[in-house]
Amino acid sequence: MADVSVSAAFASDNAAPAHPNVLAALQRVNDGPMGSYGADPVTELAADAVRSAFDCPDAEVLFTFTGTAANIIALSAATRPWQEIFCSDVAHVLVDEAGGPVRLSGAQLTRLPSDDGLIDPQVLARRVLGRTAVHHSQPRIVSITQSTESGRVWSAAAIAEFVDRAHGLGLLVHVDGARIGNAVAALGGNPAQAIGDADIVSVGGTKNGMMFGDAVLVRRPELFDGIHFVQKQIGHLASKQRYVAAQFEAMFADDLWLSTAAHANAMAARLSEGMTALGLRLASPVEANEVFVAMDPDLHRQFGDTYAVHQPDLGEPVVRFVCSWATTDADVDGALATLRGLS
Repeated sequence: MADVSVSAAFASDNAAPAHPNVLAALQRVNDGPMGSYGADPVTELAADAVRSAFDCPDAEVLFTFTGTAANIIALSAATRPWQEIFCSDVAHVLVDEAGGPVRLSGAQLTRLPSDDGLIDPQVLARRVLGRTAVHHSQPRIVSITQSTESGRVWSAAAIAEFVDRAHGLGLLVHVDGARIGNAVAALGGNPAQAIGDADIVSVGGTKNGMMFGDAVLVRRPELFDGIHFVQKQIGHLASKQRYVAAQFEAMFADDLWLSTAAHANAMAARLSEGMTALGLRLASPVEANEVFVAMDPDLHRQFGDTYAVHQPDLGEPVVRFVCSWATTDADVDGALATLRGLS
């Protein structure tokens, strides 16, 4: 049984509660019968909200229960078993999805060296141009994460350059946007700039205040033939889809998804500044809502008596703190006080 005395305030944004507006939205749509499998007005309103936010009026929008499913659906619909998916060496699709993208697509998944998840376009080009016909898997799509698994944010210029280079190499581009709201907020609030000219985007909801649910923004549906069948086959076409969609409608109303993300980012900045003042070394620049800090294993164990935090496998003693829409100043100051007392 989990130790309930240990705080999960910084364990993950998945640990945060659902936003009150989300709970209210679920209650509103829980009134009488409504069309199933997305044939309902709530789903259409939510899809329109996502399209409008990213300025993609002709895009298709699919709703899923999880971010992993959103990524698998996007990558599987893009590829055939003799093709290749590129991603960074820290990508969630590579290290945290139990081989799901490979199992469902049959395609090869190739890791590229990165700077905290940011891939140099020239690194991509060298790997793509080194392939030949028949004897090698054929390059098809590259997946990048915004913001990255190391808490970095692709700038508008960097992502535009990368996507353009990938397209020039004949590749499709997928953006894993599990924390896309945090990236958009960090970049000043323009969703279109956060994804560049990407072909398909996983739009995170669960990590940004929703109870459950993510979405797939299919900007060029003609390039993802059969994507609806993939969604159905892996069990992510919800029969009562209004309950997933209602949450998106609530979060995208009045840009709530950006204000919650901006708050999480601000809490991470406050936490990282406090850690630096205590003499701790940040392992990566803090640009969104995650803080990676070098921490002696003994300090980590002692700190773990009060706070549950994750230690990713980065080859060095680094601990990850994640802030959410629900993180408070008191949460941050309490963690800093605990660290101060252990130092």
